[in-house]
Formats: sequence, structure tokens, C-alpha cells
Amino acid sequence: MDIELEKIKDTLLLKSSTKQLTFRNTKDAFEIFKASVKAIVSELASPISEADKHIEVSFIEKTPFEFHLKFSGDTLVFMMHTNVFDFDNEHFITKTKYVHKNKLREFCGLIQIYNFLSDSIKYNREADAGFLVGRFFINFENHFFLEGKKQLSYLFNDFEKQEFNSESAYKIIIESINFALHFDLMVPNFENMQFISLEQKNLMSYSSGMPTNKTLGFLTHPNPDSY
Repeated sequence: MDIELEKIKDTLLLKSSTKQLTFRNTKDAFEIFKASVKAIVSELASPISEADKHIEVSFIEKTPFEFHLKFSGDTLVFMMHTNVFDFDNEHFITKTKYVHKNKLREFCGLIQIYNFLSDSIKYNREADAGFLVGRFFINFENHFFLEGKKQLSYLFNDFEKQEFNSESAYKIIIESINFALHFDLMVPNFENMQFISLEQKNLMSYSSGMPTNKTLGFLTHPNPDSY
């Protein structure tokens, strides 16, 4: 084998092995998240149902790479990506001593947490948008960090020292639930609701509601007076 092929072989073995291990760690982390959600549901479901039978707290498994945590009007959607990612040179982890010592540490698997309105999923309102609550990254050494909203933006960003476990999963889930519970759907201004298209009216009849998400309220046809 010539020198160039030898280099390709060595690089392929090193990077591919690292990425394969990162994928396995990501899948293990996803299962830990799933187990933690199930435990939280088992703790909350009965006492909440006893207090108000109309409030549902449940776990729903959709695929091997997606599950939902439903709590009344909100649903957290956990989705694992099957690929492994690198970061651009401006990202904060690329500037850490931890990564400088070993560039392979910056290869990470990805789990995303979205907040959807439960009705968006129940009525299959395909135009509704989910809100990204957090992006969880984990590497081949089981070190992790989280990009997120509110407390999730700073509680879990020590990539060098944080190793993932069930306690980490529990804390991330609790913070995600709290964020969703305090991020309420706001009614839009009256002026923005004066006009809807016939297509939107038909969609409302079909899907039991105007296309909706928390950040924009109802998605409506533009007011012609704004042109």
C-alpha cells in the first residue's frame, strides 16, 4: 500500500471509529432520556389525574428515534439525529482546551427537543411549527453540552467536565418542561385577524383550528391594508 493510501486508511479508521462510538453514545443517551421521561410520567400521571381527570400526562413512542412527552396542552418532542456533526471554528467548543488537546472530541451526536402544542399533533395541523427548546450534543467520551432557551442556555455548557448520566437527563427534562409550561400561547392583535383566505377557512374545518404556534399565535392571511 502506498503512502497516500496508508494515510487514507489511518484517517478513515480513526475518524470512522470515533464517529461510530459517538453514534452509540448518542443512542444510549437517547434511551436514558426515554427512561427518565417514563419515570417522570409515572410519578406525575396518577396524582394529576386524581386531581383533574382532564389533564393528561403521557409518554408516546413514535419511532426508534422519536418519542413524545405530553402534558396537557404541551408536548415535548425528542428527536435523535442518526448522523454525527462537527462545528465551525467560531463555535465555543472549538475554542476550549478540551477540544484543542484532541480535535476528535468535537464530533458530536445530536438530540433535539421541540415544544409543540398538543393539538397540533392531535389534529395533524401540518402547518403548525414547533419551537426548539434545546439541542443536546454528546461526543465519543460521553461528554455533553446543551444549547437552549432560558436556563438551558447556561446550565449545561461545561463540555470539558460534564459527563452524561441519568441525573443529567432528569435535569434537562425538568428544565424543558418548566420552559414549555411558562411559554404560553398569546392571542394575536385583532387587526391581524381580520382577514383569512378561503383556503385557511377550509383548513380550519379540516384540522379543527387555524394553523398555530406559540411564537406567532395564529398564522393568518396578510392584511391587504399592509400592502
